[in-house]
Amino acid sequence: MNQASGRSSRSNADLVQMLSGLSASQDLAVVQRTRRAVYHAALEMRQRRARRRRNLGFALLAFISFFALLTPALWSAVDDMLAGEQPFDDMHGMVMSLVLLFFSTVLAALIAGWRHQHSRR
Repeated sequence: MNQASGRSSRSNADLVQMLSGLSASQDLAVVQRTRRAVYHAALEMRQRRARRRRNLGFALLAFISFFALLTPALWSAVDDMLAGEQPFDDMHGMVMSLVLLFFSTVLAALIAGWRHQHSRR
């Protein structure tokens, strides 16, 4: 029983020293661990944000590239339709229809990806 009272008086003395600010080495260790944890969390957040921006940039680049490549095809298909021609009569019309279908599919996939990314936040 003597050892138990000796331990409790030692722990009480340590507690009093910590509360009075006399155990600066223990406080410094806690502060350093906290700073490291906060620094690593901030670094991870910064890396995630940079990765998100890069992915968004690649998606926008792909979308703009598809749009720039398909603009002449879209213009030609719309011009043919407004002129009264049937779009499925010849090979040119079929290819334009497939290109339009591909373009709309890619656009839908990009929109679904953006919505999924926003829902995860």
